[in-house]
Amino acid sequence: MGDIMHRYLFIDTAEEIIKNNHLKYEEKKKSSVSSQQFTLNEENKNLFKNPAGDYFTINYNAKVLYQSPRLIKNKIIKALKALGKKYHSNGPVLIIGLGNSSIIGDSLGPKTINKLIATNHYDNFITIPKVALFTPEVIGKTGISSFKLIKMLVKDLKPSLIIFIDSLETVSKQRLNNTIEITDTGIIPGSSLSTNQEITKNTFNIPLIAIGSPLYFHHENDLYTSLNINEIVERTSEVIASSLNSYFFS
Repeated sequence: MGDIMHRYLFIDTAEEIIKNNHLKYEEKKKSSVSSQQFTLNEENKNLFKNPAGDYFTINYNAKVLYQSPRLIKNKIIKALKALGKKYHSNGPVLIIGLGNSSIIGDSLGPKTINKLIATNHYDNFITIPKVALFTPEVIGKTGISSFKLIKMLVKDLKPSLIIFIDSLETVSKQRLNNTIEITDTGIIPGSSLSTNQEITKNTFNIPLIAIGSPLYFHHENDLYTSLNINEIVERTSEVIASSLNSYFFS
């Protein structure tokens, strides 16, 4: 498990702090899907260990993921549109699937990338967004840290926006497999990036969005996942990929 990203849901630690300090956040519920939006700013960021920015949390149950994925998809697209208005990026978009494709619970990033549409190589369609896809895998497979690979690609491609997709951990068993988090704060690298350097919009001077879902439950220094993790990853990657494809090409 040494190659798994150790990145947790923001809401895991934030929810109690938000309520105890009477901080305002937007929450919407519709049928069996709910969403929360919280903005961490300079005034309240000292209460949290996370960087300032916007955090979107989408919660749902297993039945929705299997029977009504469009409800989740609509929430993801709304979050992407909100962040899109914030950054107004018109240049190439680089979407990166982090994780280890050989470990099912850590393969959300690579599996999602496999379902996305790449258009960066088309030069004759000026109305289609230019989207490039990349799966750096882990240093144990490539011998090169993911951070170095990403840095080289960013230097060559010069994207106007970077989107990261990866698996998360949660300390709340109730959120395992049924939450998607979207934030513009970047990522705090885990072991798969083999570096202590945070990747934020300031790292490359490029706005970035991170999309993740908790596929591991962290309890007493052990990681647990569900028996149907293979199907969960497949379904979750499908809804994230469908949302991104619709956002860029619909």
